[in-house]
Amino acid sequence: MSRLLRLTAVAILLVSLIAMIGPFGGVEAASGVWDKGAHFVVFGLILWSFGILFRRLPRLMAAVLAISLGGAVEVVQGLVGRDASWGDLLADALGIATALLLWATWRRFRPRTALQPPRS
Repeated sequence: MSRLLRLTAVAILLVSLIAMIGPFGGVEAASGVWDKGAHFVVFGLILWSFGILFRRLPRLMAAVLAISLGGAVEVVQGLVGRDASWGDLLADALGIATALLLWATWRRFRPRTALQPPRS
C-alpha cells in the first residue's frame, strides 16, 4: 500500500480528533457548518482510515472501533466544556454505516481475497 495513502489516513485521524476535542466549539457555529453532517462525513473517513491503516482488521470490527471512538469523543467533549450529544453519536454511526455500505457495494458484497492466506 502506498505510503501517501497511509499518511493521508493518519492525517485524517489526527485532524479529525483535534477538531473534535480541541477548543473549537465556537468555530462550528460561526462557520455555518452543519454539525451532524460534519460528524457523518468525518466518521465515514475515520472508518476508511482504519481500513487503510489496519488492513487485516475485519470491517465490522473497524466499525465497532470507530463507533467506540465517537462515544469516547463525546465523553471527552463533555469533560472539556463542549457539548456532548447523542445526536452527534447517531450521526457518527450513520456515517460509519454508510461507509460500510459503500464499501460492500464497491466489493459487490464479496469478502476480501487478497489478504487471505493461500491454500496449501
